[in-house]
Amino acid sequence: MKMNKINYNKKLFMLFFFIQFILSCGIYSFKGSIPSHINSVNIPLLINETPEFGVGEQITDEITNIFLDENILKISKNADSELRGTIISINDSPYTYSTNEEVTEYRFSIGINIIWFDLVNNQILMNKNYSNWGVYNLENDVSSDGIDNDFDGKIDNDDNDEIGDPRKFAITNAVKKISNSIINDISSIW
Repeated sequence: MKMNKINYNKKLFMLFFFIQFILSCGIYSFKGSIPSHINSVNIPLLINETPEFGVGEQITDEITNIFLDENILKISKNADSELRGTIISINDSPYTYSTNEEVTEYRFSIGINIIWFDLVNNQILMNKNYSNWGVYNLENDVSSDGIDNDFDGKIDNDDNDEIGDPRKFAITNAVKKISNSIINDISSIW
């Protein structure tokens, strides 16, 4: 009789544990640890303090698209928070050289400052600088340059998204990497 009571208590404990586990998983969100009163974000066009045309629009669009794709926060003009950004540097410099000391690849780098502002509590949630880069080769098209331009482990003909102007592709890669870093930091801000 005592043995049945122990088994019953074990089963009851396991049932309780299982219910707790299920309930705790049910409230998981991609919002991470964003303050609970923040449900939306306004993302105005990044200010571009560099001579590189169009990169502010490209970064703003990429960040907005990630927010929409990941369903982290609603995008709204009348939001609880605002993500402000300034492009502070662009650097386009030689990256690798041939044995004849000729440039074979260039590195396009972008530096930006991002401020995430809580409009409800009138406080800065995040103020951080980001930088990242992409590599390109002037001699070949992205689809035939022998470089894994988007770092996905595929090269040229094996990679169906490696097409187009090498420099533009390098800029796109730098923008994607910076945007993902920003979103990762916002999702784990607290």
